[in-house]
Amino acid sequence: MHKAALLLTEDSRHAEQVCRLSLAVYDDLFPVHGSGRQTRRLLAAAALLHDIGWSVSDVSHHKTGMAFIAGDRTLPFSLHERSLVALAVRYHRGPLPKRHHPLYCGLSKQDRKTVCLLAGIIRIADGLDHSHCSVVRSVHAKLSSGTLVISCTGSGRGSPERRTAAKKADMLMKVFSAGIRICWEKCP
Repeated sequence: MHKAALLLTEDSRHAEQVCRLSLAVYDDLFPVHGSGRQTRRLLAAAALLHDIGWSVSDVSHHKTGMAFIAGDRTLPFSLHERSLVALAVRYHRGPLPKRHHPLYCGLSKQDRKTVCLLAGIIRIADGLDHSHCSVVRSVHAKLSSGTLVISCTGSGRGSPERRTAAKKADMLMKVFSAGIRICWEKCP
């Protein structure tokens, strides 16, 4: 068993929900970003591992998670792939990437775009599970007239989830040079 699998937080339902929502957004936006199955695989790994830093430290879990993933040679990824996953975990919260940040500064322009796409999607998916109660049942995303529209169906009003996802949408808005609108439909 991989070290990362052993250290997954007790909140595996949250990690699985963030992964499910992330992949749905990725798939819906495929016509816009055009990235393939390999990038989708990296997104799934980063989404599942986005909170792994909590299992090691209560401080800066996003940075702790990045360091853990970057150094875990038991993960089934090349060094390059581990770097992309680690950076997506690093940027799933907090400030946007800066060119002088360790690991990030050594990436090609295309790899920096990939990291921002992955982290931007995870940020929104993580926000959509703000309560860690899996209230979002389905999510769809589309880019329309310069606005990224995220349509959710879920239980309750979803106010905390919508609010948090909107706050964390900054990176994906930058990736697509778009505004954001998060729509909510209550499950019948």
